[in-house]
Amino acid sequence: MNKIFIIILGWQISTLALAQAKSPTIKVRISDKNSVVEISGVDLEKKIHITQKAISYPGHKKIRFNCKSNKNLRNQRPIKIASFNSPAQTLNFGKDKFKGLIHIQTSENYNGCDVINETALDDYLSTLLAKEMESSWPIEALKAQAVAARSYALYKIKSNQVSKNKGFNTNYDLENSEYHQVNGTFFDATTETNTAANSTAGEVLANSSGQLVPVFFHSKCGGKTRLPEQVWSNSVEGYQTVNCPFCHEHGKKNWTIKLPKRKLISTLGKLAGVNANRTDIRVLDDHLKSSQVKMYVNDNLTVIKKSKLRSLLGRKYLPSNYFIMAKSKDSYTVIGSGYGHGVGMCQFGAKELALQGYSYKQILAHYFPQLKIKKVY
Repeated sequence: MNKIFIIILGWQISTLALAQAKSPTIKVRISDKNSVVEISGVDLEKKIHITQKAISYPGHKKIRFNCKSNKNLRNQRPIKIASFNSPAQTLNFGKDKFKGLIHIQTSENYNGCDVINETALDDYLSTLLAKEMESSWPIEALKAQAVAARSYALYKIKSNQVSKNKGFNTNYDLENSEYHQVNGTFFDATTETNTAANSTAGEVLANSSGQLVPVFFHSKCGGKTRLPEQVWSNSVEGYQTVNCPFCHEHGKKNWTIKLPKRKLISTLGKLAGVNANRTDIRVLDDHLKSSQVKMYVNDNLTVIKKSKLRSLLGRKYLPSNYFIMAKSKDSYTVIGSGYGHGVGMCQFGAKELALQGYSYKQILAHYFPQLKIKKVY
């Protein structure tokens, strides 16, 4: 068999190996730092990794792990404890049901147990569509989301990015959270989400060199999408900003939030040691679509990315990166539009385009004009 070499360069990754592969599986951390884990199912098959012992349990069985009892595992990197399988191809973690396998390992620095679901990528995507969008949305919007989420997931899998960022083998490809992507359980999948995932099977977005790139999406851009480098520190080949007049009629149009002065001062203190009792902040003229905030902190000019300020303050105070700030007596009035980081596909915009009759390929072409759909399995 010919060897396949995958070359990782910056944010890009060759899709040569993917094109020659069948539908892959994905390992998703669905829960972490559990003090107790309960796994149940029919005709369970359990493998204990430390001893390599395999045990079968006929009929319905529930197995409970006390994740605080193994004191000898403290302060170590994640260690695989056990894996579970079932001929029924579904397993229960607590009250939730998942397709595929379930793995249990110690949490990072040992603070309980992590639970990992290993399942077929398209089964994973079907549950994700019901969470990242809604299963009742137009099918073409769901298909566009399926391609975007598949591209993101496969990039994570093939680049082994999560483990590289951590500096050790995490044993999972991504986590079930808004930090990566949000997926559901077996019961979240519907006929519509199954159709969207399966009818686009193997389709991803690639750049002009045929390389897979991380494909981002967000709830509502507020009128114009942003570049990755405007929000984070990395640029990604193939991205460009695009106008999006489509999302305005969906979700909340605008938002206004009162940001307490002491909250802003304490937040800025994390960046440049300011004293909450002796600090005055004066925000300079700002406009909604600027990617930075300029302000005088006492007599010092400070320039900070809006995305950085948002990450420090949290979504409670800054739901998106589109906002302007104005000082009032003991607070700042923040007026903004959109929800999320604003990079890549605007989900509410995709919904409106689908309602107008656009196909998923046309939707993706609008938000990613420099990327092309490529079938890799």
